[in-house]
This record gives sequence, C-alpha cells and structure tokens, in this order.
Amino acid sequence: MSRNEKRRMGIYVVTGIVLVAVVAVLSVAMLKKRDSKNAQAQAANPSYMDENGGEYIAAFLKDMTDSTITVDIAEFITDDNTERIKELKLSEEDMPDGYYIYNPDEETVTWKLDGQTIYTFIDWNGDFTGSDYPEEYTTTDAAEFQKYIGTYEDSQPGMPFFFQIEDGMVKVILEKQFA
Repeated sequence: MSRNEKRRMGIYVVTGIVLVAVVAVLSVAMLKKRDSKNAQAQAANPSYMDENGGEYIAAFLKDMTDSTITVDIAEFITDDNTERIKELKLSEEDMPDGYYIYNPDEETVTWKLDGQTIYTFIDWNGDFTGSDYPEEYTTTDAAEFQKYIGTYEDSQPGMPFFFQIEDGMVKVILEKQFA
C-alpha cells in the first residue's frame, strides 16, 4: 500500500469516527429534548389537584391505541391561579364558569398506557353503569374507555381530560364534569 493510500485510508477512518460521534451527540440531544418536553408538560402548572394533593395535567385526547394515548396538552386555569390570570390578562368574562382553558398551539405528546392505568369518566348515558343519571365510572379496561370515547361526536371529546403521569406512563385518566 502506498503512502497516499495509507493517508487516504487514515482520513476515511478519522472521518468515520467523527461522523459516528456527531450522530451519537445528535441522538442524545434529541432524546434529551423529547424528555425535556415531557418533563415540561408534566411540570406545567398543575391543572387539577384532587383532595389528596394528586396533580393532574389537562389535555385533549387526539388518538388512542391499546398501549398509547396521544394528547394535546392545555393549561387549565382556575380562579386560584391569580398570577397566571394576570399574565394572560384574563377577566371574569373570560372565566364565567371559574376556569379558562389556555391552548395557544396544538402540540401533541404520546404517553404509554398499561393494564394498571385507571380510567375514570362520566357515564352520561348509563352505558356502563345502567344509571338514568350521569355517574362517575372507573375501570382499568382500555377497551371500555375507548368505547366511551367513541360516544363523543367524531370520537373527540370537546373538553380536556386530566392525566397523572409517572415516568412517561399514564397512571390515571380522569374526566371532570364542567359547569
């Protein structure tokens, strides 16, 4: 092998190493960005706190499979969020029922579901409870929840649901009755 061929071969090897390093750095950066996005979504102002102090994220359902749910995260602002009300310059007229849903852009995120995910929703028509009046219904059966979502026009609920997320996994999906 001539000296020029060895030099060319060395350049190819160094170039390959640099390329692999760049791809690795970009991959790590993309993963961190995705994780950061999920963390920001989770860290956003808690949209709802239950009586036990559990924090939930408000989001509109966009798509669901047996193992994932895709949502558009929104900010659910209540009368208690005085700082945020000031920032957005909201008035009482903007919040006639005591809340405001702030969703300036549609940006979706996908979370994982498992057999332990708890779905609590309002059975408006008695399809799940047999009741003549709207009742809260809880299940861990994703198929039941999907059937319920199908009762909405175009299978798209107009109001957000509330989600408890741990490590990218949905622990609880909660539907609250709005005024």
